[in-house]
Amino acid sequence: MSDDDRRRWDKKYAQAAPAELLQADEWLIDAVEGVPPGRVLELACGLGENAVWLATRGWQVDAVDVSAAGLHAASRLAARHQVTPRLIAGDLDRFLPLPNSYDLVVVFRFLDRHRLPGLVTRALVPGGLLVHETFGPGQCDRPDNHLKNPAFVLERNELPALYGELEVLRYEETVLPDRSVGRLIARQPAV
Repeated sequence: MSDDDRRRWDKKYAQAAPAELLQADEWLIDAVEGVPPGRVLELACGLGENAVWLATRGWQVDAVDVSAAGLHAASRLAARHQVTPRLIAGDLDRFLPLPNSYDLVVVFRFLDRHRLPGLVTRALVPGGLLVHETFGPGQCDRPDNHLKNPAFVLERNELPALYGELEVLRYEETVLPDRSVGRLIARQPAV
């Protein structure tokens, strides 16, 4: 990631209002219901809402983001909820997780077609889950669209194809009040 990108994210996150209530993304809540807590890696964690929410439910969380401002906000949110996720300053162009280390990998509102699938499959233990939601078909046609580059939007049925090594458990493309998304829950095959 370029220094300009890092500065842009720092500026965005520094201006973000702190969350009043701790609320994870709906797709994540649905995906982990009934799943016993283990080790989780969140890639591009932003302000840390999902990471902190998971930590409050007993997960051992490693959360990575390139933005120091985002990680600072995540740290404050974690302190407010008396949890200690491991917050990692890292550029996903260079970050490399330990292999076979995580029961769950979480990705929201981030897409890197070339690097992400390899990071995820490397990180997951056999039988581990991926929960990924990002901008999907129709996002650029929305009147409230904020994305300037359509390369950051999925094509139809693209997300499952990116993770061809994983077993797809659930996939949907849907329109939410504030965005259009592709959503995937997939499992690393057991050995």
